[in-house]
Amino acid sequence: MSDFAVVESLFCRLLSALNGVFSVSEIAEVSEFVDVGEYGLALETAVDIFVEEGKVAEDDVIVLVQSLANAMELPAAEYSERLRTAGRE
Repeated sequence: MSDFAVVESLFCRLLSALNGVFSVSEIAEVSEFVDVGEYGLALETAVDIFVEEGKVAEDDVIVLVQSLANAMELPAAEYSERLRTAGRE
């Protein structure tokens, strides 16, 4: 499986996990970036929504975000820390 296929598969799982947590418009916002291959923006947008809206990320979401960051060679620890503190302040 190519790196892009792995990333797209992980995003598919993440978007599914966000049902019930994100609104339809929030999911659409993240999906738009995924659809055009802007994976970094999609990940950043998803994490920003958690932080800005004070939403709590469950462990499965945090693991998916870490996996995505690792697959894209981004700082996974930064993303997971932001998610762990979102909605808990």
